[in-house]
Amino acid sequence: MLTGEPTDIPAGGACAFPLPSDASTASFARSRLAATMRPLGFASDQIEDGELAVSELATNAYTYASSTGRVSAVGQELWIWARTCPTPELVVSIFDTQRETWPVIRDAELLDEHGKGLSIVAAVSAGTGTHFTRSRLTATPGKCVWFTLALPTSWQMVDQALSPTLTACQLSDALKARGISTNYRREGSGATVLSTRTLSIWIGSKTFTWHDGHRCTHQSLIDLEETAERITSHHETHPSASPA
Repeated sequence: MLTGEPTDIPAGGACAFPLPSDASTASFARSRLAATMRPLGFASDQIEDGELAVSELATNAYTYASSTGRVSAVGQELWIWARTCPTPELVVSIFDTQRETWPVIRDAELLDEHGKGLSIVAAVSAGTGTHFTRSRLTATPGKCVWFTLALPTSWQMVDQALSPTLTACQLSDALKARGISTNYRREGSGATVLSTRTLSIWIGSKTFTWHDGHRCTHQSLIDLEETAERITSHHETHPSASPA
């Protein structure tokens, strides 16, 4: 099963692939990522860096599941989308359901066979990180480990005239697919607001805006997938919070 096509990414879409629950998971992740990056204009060296990084992350998730006897319940997925903020990047994530363990960068000798996975990812990517989230294919709670790659200099996000109302519906659909219910309203000022159990998101002519209790975030409307992921992560990290 595949959600999205590579050509959807410049228009603000995403690709999501289920990964095999066996030792072929790293190879499958490499081939899917390369097949997605090539038509988007990435150089061969960027594709190779992406293949190396995604292979490390998929291998780490599978290795842990194997060591705990939970291979059948891994539920690994590969997610790919682009974002313009905080900087233009391709975001590549490996999702799994094992929330009790998180990868860490460890000091390892150059000849060690283990312990260098995340260090390798950090070395070949623009950035990397982890957060709580939910499956894009089944809405199962879990976590993702991600890395980013700079977009090609020729990259152009598809120019779309997105109305706040239409964008609110699209974001609502994206969140509902992750098992997060939403409410829509129009305020007296004419502002379009989408609320979840944890946040209220104001949708303007060009940006999404929300306040998580600590800081205010602004995200371009073309970054709908990034926005949906950030809201999902906040929902999973602060499950008892009330909308701002």
